[in-house]
Amino acid sequence: MKRSNLNRIEKNGVIAKPSPPPSNPPTRLIAATLYQQRSGRHPGQDSPNKRPGFWQLEEGKELVELVTAGRGWVRIKGNEWEEVTAGALLWHMPGDQTIARSDWDNPFQCLALAFESQRIQGGRRTARLAWWKDLEEVEKFSRELIHWYFDDRIDRKTLLHYAYGRLLFQSQLWQRIEEHSELPMKLREAAEWMTQHCTEKFTLATVAKMVGWSAPHLHEMFRLKLEATPHQFVLARRIRIAKERLAAGDDPIKQLAADCGFSTTAIFCHVFKSRIGITPLAYRKQERDWVRQ
Repeated sequence: MKRSNLNRIEKNGVIAKPSPPPSNPPTRLIAATLYQQRSGRHPGQDSPNKRPGFWQLEEGKELVELVTAGRGWVRIKGNEWEEVTAGALLWHMPGDQTIARSDWDNPFQCLALAFESQRIQGGRRTARLAWWKDLEEVEKFSRELIHWYFDDRIDRKTLLHYAYGRLLFQSQLWQRIEEHSELPMKLREAAEWMTQHCTEKFTLATVAKMVGWSAPHLHEMFRLKLEATPHQFVLARRIRIAKERLAAGDDPIKQLAADCGFSTTAIFCHVFKSRIGITPLAYRKQERDWVRQ
């Protein structure tokens, strides 16, 4: 199994398409505000009869709108309007249009953060529209961010990295959950069960019977939808657990191999090195050495 495929398969069956770290990180948090749209108006309207307006982002800028309440609409593709409510996470790049319509009776509110950044290779860091499902966390993050933004004791660079990183993480987390939700239900059930029991011995026929599929069909669905065989899927999870154990503890390799579901130490060492590139002992040393520096 190629390492690129191993990296696609994450905890609990969630698929994560491999991508390089974003290039040209933002250099400055330009502005932060809790924006509240007026009732009976769309953005940019001084009067109800004026045409709605929007902010079209210019070069060298990124703008994130995190909707905290109310309802609005934004153009995502062409002339199609996408409804956004609390939890909507809009990531605007140069040329994108911000929220341009609001519910007059329930106007939208949002945390708006403007970043200064260079052109991004590939054009976009994350999805244009994502969702932060925990609305209590959305409210807490928004209020705290504004509080810290106006606190001169908070280092600007530290605040920049925190705000940008948290939003980017939430956006990419939602993408992974969405990709997982698009999998067939029975495949999701099989993948989740195998994740929870990956260190145990079981047969593919047992899992297939559990979800109501034949073993060949389940094998084929893994290959088509997850780009890995069931065996590779389980190995990926065993190796992840082994990496955590190697970095955090001093268990003998023989014990660790058995605990992670490998029949022999030799097989564990061979699989680990073929996927990670170094032996388990070398990996443990590598993870420990940085602490001692």
